[in-house]
Amino acid sequence: MVRECNACGESSGTLKRCSGCHKVWYCSVVCQKSHWVPHIFACKPRRPITTADHLALAVRNNLFPQDTQTCEDYGFERAFTVENRSKLLGLYIGLMDSGLIGIPPKTINDWRVKGVLAEEIKAAYYKIPAEFRGEYFPWFLQNQHILNPSAADNQSNDKGDAMVLHAWRFTGGAETDTPTDIRARINNMPEDRRICHLFYTILLSKWHPAPFDDLWIPFGFCSCACEEEETYLGGRYQVLITKCTFDEFCDAFSSSRILDLFRKNGIDVDVRYLADVLQNYDMHKSVWDLKQFAIQTDEQNPEGRMVNSVACDYGFMNCRKDAEVQALKKVYKTFFERHDVDPLMLHDAAIRGNIFGYLGSLMKLNRKYERLMKNPYPLPVVE
Repeated sequence: MVRECNACGESSGTLKRCSGCHKVWYCSVVCQKSHWVPHIFACKPRRPITTADHLALAVRNNLFPQDTQTCEDYGFERAFTVENRSKLLGLYIGLMDSGLIGIPPKTINDWRVKGVLAEEIKAAYYKIPAEFRGEYFPWFLQNQHILNPSAADNQSNDKGDAMVLHAWRFTGGAETDTPTDIRARINNMPEDRRICHLFYTILLSKWHPAPFDDLWIPFGFCSCACEEEETYLGGRYQVLITKCTFDEFCDAFSSSRILDLFRKNGIDVDVRYLADVLQNYDMHKSVWDLKQFAIQTDEQNPEGRMVNSVACDYGFMNCRKDAEVQALKKVYKTFFERHDVDPLMLHDAAIRGNIFGYLGSLMKLNRKYERLMKNPYPLPVVE
């Protein structure tokens, strides 16, 4: 029977079958060895598949590894920019490609397990003439901390320093800058850029802004109906920052075009009121400030701070004692905790001077709230 070689595609009646899976055929040992890197995942190898095998597949396809543990084991998680990850991949291509240095995955795995990966990579490259080492090896010599987490950790006195270093390097900052230098440079940034850098720091730590955070409104988390939706939005942002440059993100934020940046990078974001916030983040509706104030706990806002627009638009200026403030706050909190309500309709009710009528249609209210919920609206028309 005529079959095709699974590596080169040549047809022959004398092909040899893989002794592991008995499902594929090869015309020669050379073809079998060349195809082993992808085939190991479908075969029945005599040894366990390791992250070095996943790395070899990435090298063969000239793509970043998709396996999470492989990214952790071989430094891609610590190469914070696309440029650095590309250079790291280029380093491994030179190391593992059979036409270059040609170190097999099993050896790479042994180096990693023994904790000598960085040292052995240098030794392998030093064995070839300098003119054949390429551009990635000199880069690696300046960035060995990517494969030696303890070296990077030693630069950080605490977790806060580590977060700052992570965001700084991710946004293109110099690897040699200290946390003190970085903080000084961040403080000298324009306000919007400084806000974006702080946001990156939070995202890269796998968090998202909380209601007590000043970034909760500017980046649209106030528009989410629940904490699960906030987590979802945080995940969308985490994808976005891997697809755009920091400059692009800062420009989009400053010009209220973050939604356009999501679309440009093919990222769908399904949060109902997000557009209302992001399209006018610096002139956002006071209902979002009200939501932030209402859902904060006393521990999160011990001084009871609220912006002036909330006091004016939603009746807190009418409160004569703290008990009335707390009672009014509780009504609004109850409103926002209902996932079926529309914050923009509450805003419209405020602009029409009908907060009590609107909320009274949704929940039972004591008549005392009619006085508390009065505001100066609607404003008189000036002829």
